[in-house]
Amino acid sequence: MFPYQLIRSKRKTISLQINENCEVVVRAPMRMPREEIDRMVERHTDWIERHMPAARERMEQARRVTPALMAELAERARRDIPPRVAHYAAIMGVEPTGVKITAARKRFGSCSGKNSLCFSCLLMLYPPEAVDCVVVHELAHIRHHNHSAAFYAFIEQFMPDYRQREKLLRQPPEFYA
Repeated sequence: MFPYQLIRSKRKTISLQINENCEVVVRAPMRMPREEIDRMVERHTDWIERHMPAARERMEQARRVTPALMAELAERARRDIPPRVAHYAAIMGVEPTGVKITAARKRFGSCSGKNSLCFSCLLMLYPPEAVDCVVVHELAHIRHHNHSAAFYAFIEQFMPDYRQREKLLRQPPEFYA
């Protein structure tokens, strides 16, 4: 069995994840017996073994993003993303209240309740089709502030190959810089 970090909280379900340091983390209800948690981890050994190599690759990729590379990516993002947002916003008939570039490492983009969009400069490590996928996704949140069927139908009106483009974001990034 893999060693794991246990986090107990006021939750009803148990979850298993591999964090950014390649550690197995189990989140469990406060009163769940340790033996039951151990059995769950044991049952998911195959899942852990399948996903650990990708987690190690992500950790290695993260180490390669130096401050100098991050500055270059931020500069490229400030230059490349706003025109893409303007292009798709016009096509989709939506209007963001602002566009901001961040150094977020855990999410590629977000849309605030006031329709302001944020994009991670790390998107610049991915091909343009993947960047456009995130731009359209966040712009769609201006019309649908959720991930409902209507939200995805709205996206697919403007980007029929959205699902294929989204898969690019699950691959380790290429270092184009």
